[in-house]
Amino acid sequence: MKSLRDLLNKKNVGKAAEADAKTIESVFFDVLGKELKNVERSDVREVKVKDKKILVRTIHPAVASEIWRKREKIKNKINEELGKETVEVIKAK
Repeated sequence: MKSLRDLLNKKNVGKAAEADAKTIESVFFDVLGKELKNVERSDVREVKVKDKKILVRTIHPAVASEIWRKREKIKNKINEELGKETVEVIKAK
């Protein structure tokens, strides 16, 4: 199976690959599932991606706390998966 980075690079040959909000959101949920086994997609109400920031609204403050606690690791894994600095900040409420 090809990685997302390889697919984005082939799609945008000759120019920098720009990931859209849906791609970033998808990678966010993939990384979240790997990093926080107890947090599921249904625990997250809303994910907004804007200007290299991810805002996550959760159903419970404990879930937001878990995401906030691991935000740097999640951010780094998202950027690694996409192959460039796509996310700078993750905020959880």
